[in-house]
Amino acid sequence: MFDHLLLFGIFISLLAGQFARIELINALANVYIHEFLLIIFIIKSFIRFGIAPLQKVFKSKIILVFIVLILVSYLVSLTEFSLLQNAIALLYLVRLMVYVLFGIYLFNLMKKNKNIGIFLSKLIFIFSIVLLIITAIQFIFFPNFWGLYKFGWDPHLYRASAIYLDIFIAAALYGLLSFYWYSKDQKGMTFFFVIALVLSFSRSAYIAFVVALLYLFIAQKKWKELFISLTLFSLFIILVPKPFGEGGNLLRTSSIKSRILDYNLGITLWQKKPLLGFGYNRIRFAKEQLNLISIDDRSHSLSAFHSSFLVILVTTGIAGFLSSLYLIGSFLKKYPRMRVYVLYILVMSLFDNVLLHVLVLLPLLFIAVDTTQSSFE
Repeated sequence: MFDHLLLFGIFISLLAGQFARIELINALANVYIHEFLLIIFIIKSFIRFGIAPLQKVFKSKIILVFIVLILVSYLVSLTEFSLLQNAIALLYLVRLMVYVLFGIYLFNLMKKNKNIGIFLSKLIFIFSIVLLIITAIQFIFFPNFWGLYKFGWDPHLYRASAIYLDIFIAAALYGLLSFYWYSKDQKGMTFFFVIALVLSFSRSAYIAFVVALLYLFIAQKKWKELFISLTLFSLFIILVPKPFGEGGNLLRTSSIKSRILDYNLGITLWQKKPLLGFGYNRIRFAKEQLNLISIDDRSHSLSAFHSSFLVILVTTGIAGFLSSLYLIGSFLKKYPRMRVYVLYILVMSLFDNVLLHVLVLLPLLFIAVDTTQSSFE
């Protein structure tokens, strides 16, 4: 029962979006309420199952190599940053390990308790319904985010984002859940999440969704379904009323230019430490050292780049980047039913930092556990 309560609390926190975020050290670090629940879950699972689940996973050489590379990339640049900066970076390393450990123990619990799997499926259903309701309320009654600009958030106008404040987070979840409910043959839920995705006016999500659709139906040789799906999705995009402003303009160029500048900056930083990078979550501090940003800038996007791949490259170097790709490939080889979800997130991650955002990573983890339940039986 305690496991059920913890999982329920985690989903409630996820639905709270950025309102479950607690900023620390003048917004240089942050935690989410659900992360405290993850830690409790890990401690409880450790007491119950010991280190046996961890030993199984860490037999994989590529996982060990990736973890070692992350630690080495952190340690080799230790003297180049202040004590506070190193402490903040270490906090994010700890956060990364919390999510890894939670995923391992959740998979292990699912193998041993089928009731948890049933409960998780129900939680995903409740989460989906509530997310759609929140999205509708936000889109109709709170379409203007300009008031949040002074707090470091992008001022989105007339775009579906629920209470995640960043469009790419909401769009990632809409796409993931549309594919999830399609796999469950729930046409109504699939339809509503596709509509929510369209109303996000996120071009990166559009591209990722089409690529994932192509993979899904071509792999199954469902040519008729592919044609119908692409046609309907295109019609939705064309026919949906376009809001006034730059955000709803699908031909806008401002975001493209900002991304090009962002990518150039990322490549410039990577070239300074090409092999092992600056270490996890030191991007903001590296930018400050090079006088690329001001120390008092409160923007929430300065600790990363638009692309998750660029974040991995700059923080762990080419060694960490290649090992991460190999790790993802190994996961998809072992769990082929996850390919459409991961492909969707990876394509989005070329344009937005989706893969590494905890509000996307955790729902993806839950979908992974639910989707692979049959392999546990």
